[in-house]
Amino acid sequence: MKGFNTIALDKNYQIVSLIRSTNLQWSRKFHEAGTFSIQIPIEQYNSSMRYIYTKDRTELGKITQINYVRQQQYKYIQLSGYFMEKTLDRHVIFQNGESNVTNAPSWSFQSGKAEDVAYAFFNAFKTLTTASASSNLNIISGISLGRGKDSVHYRNGELLGWKIYDILKPSGMSYRVLYDFVESNKKFEVWSGFDRTENNADGNNPIIFSTKYGNIKNPNILIDDTEYKNACLNTNEQTDNDVTTYVSRATFNAASGDDEYWFLSNSSTLNRNEYTSSDLAVAMDNEALNALTGYPKIINVEFDAMESSYEYRTDFDLGDLCSIEIPEMDLSAQARLIGCYEVMKSGQWSMTMEFGTPIILKR
Repeated sequence: MKGFNTIALDKNYQIVSLIRSTNLQWSRKFHEAGTFSIQIPIEQYNSSMRYIYTKDRTELGKITQINYVRQQQYKYIQLSGYFMEKTLDRHVIFQNGESNVTNAPSWSFQSGKAEDVAYAFFNAFKTLTTASASSNLNIISGISLGRGKDSVHYRNGELLGWKIYDILKPSGMSYRVLYDFVESNKKFEVWSGFDRTENNADGNNPIIFSTKYGNIKNPNILIDDTEYKNACLNTNEQTDNDVTTYVSRATFNAASGDDEYWFLSNSSTLNRNEYTSSDLAVAMDNEALNALTGYPKIINVEFDAMESSYEYRTDFDLGDLCSIEIPEMDLSAQARLIGCYEVMKSGQWSMTMEFGTPIILKR
């Protein structure tokens, strides 16, 4: 795998200079915004630098941290920041009700296929306007293809980016913000990787990472069920006219192979006056499922890529579902690639890969 060139842009997205880094870290993530860090000699730095662009990757980085370091006779600048997906977190999905936001949507929730729901939230909250001011993400919207699982999501006060990740994650999808350098625009797009598991039904070339085949190195496999919860008792407490009442709902969310339930106790934050009884039940169950995401089975799979093996971004890429074989643990699994952490230093390229919670086929 060869390295790639990066270009610094100013606040108007005009070219400042080509960057010749001495140390570059490019961290792509599937279920959250990625980050970057670039070390350059002090002579290359220009105070007008605001963004980092490369035609070799889909990400556009925004510089949020500038660190000047002098070590003996060597002086350098460290430029760090996040990719444009983080920009969505500038806006908040506030609850339905009275507001001075003049373009607020009238709905409290969206239901349908996950991709449709994600686009509905993005288009509703990409601009927030009052009588005296307006905040615009300046990101155009793609078009939904109606993919994903059936989904119901409410306006509960979350950050826009995190909300959309939550909507798409159960369907194995994500979103990205693509930058078109020629047209100078940013575009919101829902996307998913390819199924590259062994014997996949789509006919894609399979990718099997295995210590048996010698195509990975430095594996780090952690299986931890200590804090796992697969059920939730969600209780809503509300006081009206000095009378306090409670509504409690049990929600079950067992995974394949579970032989017992461990309950999470959760306090609902919903205002019952905003819902019918049937809508409240759906909203509380959705709230419970969201709470359970904080108590997963932890199965972390990390290892370093071998340059002589599969070609990154040609044979496989971020978001792809791959096969993993670790015979030392009698582990056979399918897992989605959720993190690609590249390092280019002294002319050498390396990458560590992180996979999401696998579907265990054998253990």
